[in-house]
Amino acid sequence: MSMIDRRRDTAGTTEEGRRGRWYPWLFVGFFGVVFAVNAVMIGIAASTWTGLETRDHYRKGLAYNDVIDAAKAQQARGWQAVLGWTALEGTRGEMAVTLRDRNGDPINGAGVVVELRRPTQASMDRLVPLVARGDGRYVARETLPAAGNWDARLVIRNGDDSHIQMERLRIAE
Repeated sequence: MSMIDRRRDTAGTTEEGRRGRWYPWLFVGFFGVVFAVNAVMIGIAASTWTGLETRDHYRKGLAYNDVIDAAKAQQARGWQAVLGWTALEGTRGEMAVTLRDRNGDPINGAGVVVELRRPTQASMDRLVPLVARGDGRYVARETLPAAGNWDARLVIRNGDDSHIQMERLRIAE
Protein backbone atom coordinates (compact mmCIF):
# COMPACT_ATOMS: atom_id res chain seq x y z
CA MET A 1 0.00 0.00 0.00
CA SER A 2 1.10 3.42 -0.74
CA MET A 3 1.46 6.22 1.71
CA ILE A 4 -1.60 7.98 0.25
CA ASP A 5 -3.89 4.97 0.73
CA ARG A 6 -3.12 4.36 4.40
CA ARG A 7 -2.07 7.24 6.54
CA ARG A 8 -1.67 6.55 10.23
CA ASP A 9 -2.00 9.03 13.04
CA THR A 10 0.13 8.94 16.14
CA ALA A 11 -2.20 6.43 17.87
CA GLY A 12 -1.71 3.97 15.03
CA THR A 13 -5.28 4.08 13.58
CA THR A 14 -5.89 4.59 9.91
CA GLU A 15 -7.92 7.43 8.48
CA GLU A 16 -10.41 4.85 7.19
CA GLY A 17 -10.81 3.51 10.74
CA ARG A 18 -11.58 6.96 12.13
CA ARG A 19 -14.27 7.58 9.48
CA GLY A 20 -16.07 4.28 10.15
CA ARG A 21 -15.90 4.44 13.93
CA TRP A 22 -19.44 5.93 14.24
CA TYR A 23 -21.17 3.24 12.09
CA PRO A 24 -22.02 0.99 15.08
CA TRP A 25 -23.51 4.00 16.84
CA LEU A 26 -25.90 4.47 13.91
CA PHE A 27 -27.36 1.03 14.62
CA VAL A 28 -27.53 1.69 18.35
CA GLY A 29 -29.22 5.06 17.75
CA PHE A 30 -31.69 3.61 15.24
CA PHE A 31 -32.84 0.85 17.58
CA GLY A 32 -32.90 3.28 20.51
CA VAL A 33 -35.36 5.48 18.59
CA VAL A 34 -37.48 2.43 17.64
CA PHE A 35 -37.64 1.27 21.28
CA ALA A 36 -38.46 4.79 22.52
CA VAL A 37 -41.31 5.20 19.99
CA ASN A 38 -42.67 1.75 20.87
CA ALA A 39 -42.57 2.58 24.58
CA VAL A 40 -44.51 5.81 23.98
CA MET A 41 -47.11 4.03 21.81
CA ILE A 42 -47.58 1.26 24.39
CA GLY A 43 -48.02 3.89 27.11
CA ILE A 44 -50.64 5.76 25.08
CA ALA A 45 -52.49 2.54 24.21
CA ALA A 46 -52.53 1.34 27.81
CA SER A 47 -53.70 4.68 29.22
CA THR A 48 -56.53 5.24 26.71
CA TRP A 49 -58.07 1.76 26.62
CA THR A 50 -61.74 2.05 27.64
CA GLY A 51 -62.12 -1.61 28.53
CA LEU A 52 -64.95 -2.08 26.06
CA GLU A 53 -65.46 -5.63 24.99
CA THR A 54 -68.28 -7.77 23.68
CA ARG A 55 -70.05 -9.83 26.29
CA ASP A 56 -71.04 -13.35 25.33
CA HIS A 57 -69.25 -13.04 21.99
CA TYR A 58 -69.39 -16.78 21.32
CA ARG A 59 -73.14 -17.03 21.95
CA LYS A 60 -73.77 -13.90 19.84
CA GLY A 61 -71.74 -15.39 17.02
CA LEU A 62 -73.79 -18.56 17.08
CA ALA A 63 -77.03 -16.53 17.03
CA TYR A 64 -75.95 -14.38 14.08
CA ASN A 65 -78.57 -15.85 11.73
CA ASP A 66 -81.27 -15.07 14.31
CA VAL A 67 -80.11 -11.46 14.34
CA ILE A 68 -80.36 -11.30 10.53
CA ASP A 69 -83.87 -12.81 10.63
CA ALA A 70 -84.95 -10.29 13.30
CA ALA A 71 -83.62 -7.41 11.18
CA LYS A 72 -85.59 -8.66 8.16
CA ALA A 73 -88.77 -8.95 10.27
CA GLN A 74 -88.21 -5.42 11.63
CA GLN A 75 -87.82 -4.06 8.11
CA ALA A 76 -90.99 -5.88 6.98
CA ARG A 77 -93.01 -4.27 9.82
CA GLY A 78 -92.02 -0.84 8.51
CA TRP A 79 -92.09 0.99 11.83
CA GLN A 80 -90.70 4.51 11.75
CA ALA A 81 -89.05 5.84 14.89
CA VAL A 82 -87.77 9.40 15.02
CA LEU A 83 -85.56 10.40 17.95
CA GLY A 84 -85.29 14.03 18.96
CA TRP A 85 -83.45 16.01 21.63
CA THR A 86 -84.57 19.44 22.79
CA ALA A 87 -82.00 21.24 24.96
CA LEU A 88 -83.42 22.91 28.05
CA GLU A 89 -80.40 24.10 30.03
CA GLY A 90 -76.79 22.99 29.69
CA THR A 91 -76.81 19.24 29.19
CA ARG A 92 -80.39 18.90 30.49
CA GLY A 93 -82.95 18.25 27.83
CA GLU A 94 -86.03 16.43 26.67
CA MET A 95 -85.66 13.26 24.67
CA ALA A 96 -88.62 12.31 22.50
CA VAL A 97 -89.38 9.41 20.17
CA THR A 98 -92.22 9.56 17.67
CA LEU A 99 -93.31 6.07 16.63
CA ARG A 100 -95.41 5.32 13.56
CA ASP A 101 -96.35 2.18 11.62
CA ARG A 102 -95.83 1.67 7.88
CA ASN A 103 -99.01 3.65 7.08
CA GLY A 104 -97.97 6.63 9.20
CA ASP A 105 -100.45 5.85 12.00
CA PRO A 106 -99.16 6.36 15.57
CA ILE A 107 -98.18 3.31 17.60
CA ASN A 108 -99.38 3.69 21.18
CA GLY A 109 -98.83 1.42 24.17
CA ALA A 110 -95.26 0.43 23.33
CA GLY A 111 -92.41 0.22 25.80
CA VAL A 112 -89.63 2.58 24.72
CA VAL A 113 -86.17 2.66 26.28
CA VAL A 114 -83.19 4.62 25.01
CA GLU A 115 -79.76 3.26 25.89
CA LEU A 116 -77.35 6.19 25.86
CA ARG A 117 -73.73 5.25 25.43
CA ARG A 118 -70.78 7.57 25.56
CA PRO A 119 -68.38 6.37 22.83
CA THR A 120 -65.29 7.25 24.86
CA GLN A 121 -66.40 6.66 28.46
CA ALA A 122 -68.45 3.59 29.35
CA SER A 123 -68.87 4.87 32.93
CA MET A 124 -71.34 7.52 31.65
CA ASP A 125 -73.70 5.03 29.95
CA ARG A 126 -77.34 5.08 31.05
CA LEU A 127 -80.81 3.74 30.33
CA VAL A 128 -83.60 6.26 29.78
CA PRO A 129 -87.15 4.83 29.86
CA LEU A 130 -89.59 7.05 27.95
CA VAL A 131 -93.19 7.68 28.99
CA ALA A 132 -96.09 7.57 26.51
CA ARG A 133 -97.72 10.95 25.87
CA GLY A 134 -100.22 9.80 23.23
CA ASP A 135 -100.30 10.07 19.45
CA GLY A 136 -97.23 7.79 19.17
CA ARG A 137 -95.02 10.16 21.17
CA TYR A 138 -92.78 9.00 24.04
CA VAL A 139 -90.89 11.50 26.19
CA ALA A 140 -88.37 11.73 29.06
CA ARG A 141 -86.30 14.51 30.57
CA GLU A 142 -82.67 13.72 31.25
CA THR A 143 -79.54 15.49 32.44
CA LEU A 144 -76.46 14.07 30.79
CA PRO A 145 -73.10 14.15 32.58
CA ALA A 146 -71.28 15.65 29.58
CA ALA A 147 -71.87 17.37 26.28
CA GLY A 148 -70.65 15.89 23.01
CA ASN A 149 -71.44 12.78 21.00
CA TRP A 150 -73.70 10.07 22.41
CA ASP A 151 -74.79 6.83 20.77
CA ALA A 152 -78.50 6.23 21.32
CA ARG A 153 -79.93 2.73 20.92
CA LEU A 154 -83.71 2.78 20.79
CA VAL A 155 -85.32 -0.42 22.04
CA ILE A 156 -89.05 -0.49 21.35
CA ARG A 157 -91.33 -3.38 22.30
CA ASN A 158 -94.99 -3.65 21.40
CA GLY A 159 -96.45 -7.03 22.22
CA ASP A 160 -94.25 -9.69 20.62
CA ASP A 161 -92.79 -7.20 18.12
CA SER A 162 -89.64 -5.24 18.72
CA HIS A 163 -87.73 -2.50 16.96
CA ILE A 164 -84.09 -1.62 17.56
CA GLN A 165 -82.51 1.45 16.03
CA MET A 166 -79.16 3.21 16.45
CA GLU A 167 -78.79 7.00 16.32
CA ARG A 168 -76.00 9.46 17.07
CA LEU A 169 -76.89 12.43 19.27
CA ARG A 170 -74.80 15.59 19.48
CA ILE A 171 -75.45 17.32 22.78
CA ALA A 172 -74.26 20.92 23.01
CA GLU A 173 -73.66 22.76 26.27
